Parts: sequence; C-alpha cells; structure tokens
Amino acid sequence: MVGLSLNLEDPNLCDIQKMQARSIRSIRRSELSQAAFEAVIRYGLRGTTLEKVGEIAGVSKGVVLHHFKDKSALLEAVFRRSNSVLSMSLLRLYRHAETPYERFWAIAYANFSETIYNREVCQAWVSLLAEVPHNTMCQRVQAANNARIKSNLSHELKHFVTKKKVPEVANLLGILIDGIWVRAGLFSITPDCEKALDEFEFSALYLMEASSEQQKFHKAARKKIKTIAEIALSPELFKPT
Repeated sequence: MVGLSLNLEDPNLCDIQKMQARSIRSIRRSELSQAAFEAVIRYGLRGTTLEKVGEIAGVSKGVVLHHFKDKSALLEAVFRRSNSVLSMSLLRLYRHAETPYERFWAIAYANFSETIYNREVCQAWVSLLAEVPHNTMCQRVQAANNARIKSNLSHELKHFVTKKKVPEVANLLGILIDGIWVRAGLFSITPDCEKALDEFEFSALYLMEASSEQQKFHKAARKKIKTIAEIALSPELFKPT
C-alpha cells in the first residue's frame, strides 16, 4: 500500500493555504457588507452599530472588527456593495441589449428596477448619501460611481446627440437619476418604478431632441428591456457573492 504524505513546508502547499484563507476572508467581508446594508435598511444609519451588523450576520462584534476596523470602514464597504449591485444589474441587462437604444434603456432599468428601487433601499441610500460630505472614503466611492454612470450614459448618448452635447446631456440625466432616488428616499410613499422611468424617458427624449422615429425606437427598446429586467433582475442580486 502506497501512503500519501504531505510536506507542510512545501511552498506550493503554503500558497494554496494562503489563497484559501484569502477566499474565506473575501466571502466573510462580502457577508458582513451585506449584513451592514441590511442593518442600514432596518435601523437607519444612526441606528446601525457594529453589534447589530454582527447580529444580522450571526457573528460577534469582534469578528466584525476583525474585518472592518471601525464603522467608517464598514460604511465604505456598504457603499461599494450597493454600487456593485447596480453594476451587476447593468451587466445582466447588457447581455441582452443588441442596439444603442436597448443599451441606453438597460442603464435606465438598472437604476430603476424593482430589485433596488424600493422604499427601504432608497431610504438606506439617502442615509448613506448624507454621510458622504463627512467621510473621505465614501466620497471616493461615490465619485467613482457617479463617473461610471456618466461614462455609461455618454457611451450610448453619442448615438443620439452631437459629440459636443454628450457630456451635458449625460450629466443632466445623471443628476435626474440621483434626484429621483433622493425624492423616493425622503418621503414615505412607495416608489413607483414605471413612473420614475416615465420621468426619465420624458427628460431624455427632450434633451436628445429625439425625432418621432427615434422616439418609436426608444419606446420599443424600453419595452424589450422591461421584459428582460423582469426575468434577469431579482432579489438574488442582493445576496453576498
């Protein structure tokens, strides 16, 4: 019988162990980021504590502190988590978008699908947004998110407006998206996804100075992406990855 022995000092084995440890840490950080996001939804930003995050995640406060040195670092992770959900939503829709019109509406639905555009998430986002002026890490994350949205919009808008107008229209639509989210987060009414998309469509077509024919293409693209979003986007996006 041939025995199998392991050399614990083997550098290759050490590398594997280090990779496994990093993987476990990454998974745990993702779980804690998700738990922190849920805590903000349940208790608001002020009511979110490391203890409550630990309770939701099923771990002690010490475990939370092991991965995040303080509440500020945890909030940064929450920002990154919420922004990554937007990115995942957009990527899922992009896979099925075949024209500039459809890709443009994929951006819209990624921001206003029922998966994320609901009362709890909007209120949590507004709470987090209020922290941005006081937290440099959150400022960096939010600045990167704003730049990404503007870049995505600009990439598709070049098909609909002149090169000179692209930055202006992209900036205004980005502000519109933020404004709709802030309004939804500040009031107790249930956000209406279709109403938000109607407002986005009205403003976008106006800023594009879209012709009657272009408006027809936009409406057809919106209809297709809506159907795809109902299938491709689900609450599963909010689960740790």
